[in-house]
Amino acid sequence: MHQLTAREAELLAAESPTNLGHSSLLVEIDNLHAPRGRRLTFARLKERMHDRLHLVPAFRRRVHTVPLGLDRPWWLEDPHFDLDYHLRHAGVPGEDTDGDGFVSLIARLHERPLDRSRPLWEMYLIERPSQNPVLFVKMHHVLVDGVTGLDVLASLIDGADDPGSAAPSDYRTDRMPDDSDLLIKAGWAMARSPWRIAGLALKGVSTLPVVGRINVLGLLAPWATPSGAVELPSTEQVAPRVSFNRTISSHRRVAFVSVPVHEIKALHQKLGVRFNDIVLALVSGTLRHWLVLHDELPAESLVALTPLLVDSVDEPLGTALVPLATQRHDPFERLEAISGAMAHLTADIEARPVEAIRSMYEAAPAVASLASRLMVRTGAFTRLLPPFNVYVVNVPGGGDTATVNGVELIHQFPLATLVDGIGLAISAMSHADTVDISFVADRDLVPDLALMADRIPIELEILAGRRKP
Repeated sequence: MHQLTAREAELLAAESPTNLGHSSLLVEIDNLHAPRGRRLTFARLKERMHDRLHLVPAFRRRVHTVPLGLDRPWWLEDPHFDLDYHLRHAGVPGEDTDGDGFVSLIARLHERPLDRSRPLWEMYLIERPSQNPVLFVKMHHVLVDGVTGLDVLASLIDGADDPGSAAPSDYRTDRMPDDSDLLIKAGWAMARSPWRIAGLALKGVSTLPVVGRINVLGLLAPWATPSGAVELPSTEQVAPRVSFNRTISSHRRVAFVSVPVHEIKALHQKLGVRFNDIVLALVSGTLRHWLVLHDELPAESLVALTPLLVDSVDEPLGTALVPLATQRHDPFERLEAISGAMAHLTADIEARPVEAIRSMYEAAPAVASLASRLMVRTGAFTRLLPPFNVYVVNVPGGGDTATVNGVELIHQFPLATLVDGIGLAISAMSHADTVDISFVADRDLVPDLALMADRIPIELEILAGRRKP
């Protein structure tokens, strides 16, 4: 039994019935081309998790709160841990030929809050008729806060087995603490450190550094910002308000699309811009098209919040506010503007090759989770006047194919969280031969989310010169 860190407690405190504190990962498993003896079944998944659970001890811990919120919660080895609760088997009906039932199922699973009376994760194996199954993983950001979380997710998806690491026959569990014991501990903690009392008043204000314009509530952030925070150059772009920048509900829509990596790399070489600039340009063109269809294209550019790798040991991830140039009609002018803005924002940051990023984050899904928590942590001061319109993260993946139980993962879609005022989040993950892009939106604010996903390949064709704007 040990106490949550201030940062972990902050991630829990930021959660509400509509602003949930978890992100998800959807991976498609190539069972159709795997040898029959290696195909991932629910029985094999359960056996694998049982054998490897000791490698991820956080999966057996639940949160125990202190009465009246007088101190940070405690991690408790769950004395009633039930693996069958966390591992679930689901399926979609055989007549789901258009995939609507599957997409609706993923949206429902992603929007449900995790049960705080149990360890904060769930895993589903979802069967689909005549198609590959998918593995859907939900984890609270508190489990993947920092480098330890990367190891957790790497253990989840890594296909390599460790024959020298056998599962223990039993686990040590903690005794359920009495409320009186926790109140006494809280009293001693506040007596030793009066600053913790002041910290309770500033609960939820802490945030990672944001590049760009912030509102007056952001002035409180330095009181609680980690010492490793890095200040970066900023743009003065003011984010206009559009229909998905409103108070969100607890219901979600999701959409998915994949595009070939080699096409984006070809544009990268031909046009001399970054890989990430092209991804942002695809998003920009997609958003512009959607706004034109809905007759609400603003005269000012939309602004995206996107994670940035910064030169800081304590805080390797920062955030940047990037104008998406959605007011420009010409797609190449949009790409040029985005590339110029990114070059300006990163001018004072030490350049790092993609290989260095991959070595820092061996499990790409963990990067998506780390980046997703930035949105939760900035949500504390963006609810009244968000300084951005949409959240966009591009996770660089490795060239090697990932596996589960030796079976190839052919698609990996990270699903981000939403916060009040920002009803749309877009995540891209590149790996092997594809870039997998997922859209998460408030169900009511973006009822036609599939239109955005369908537009991404068209925008790529336009940039490649195979289609007119």
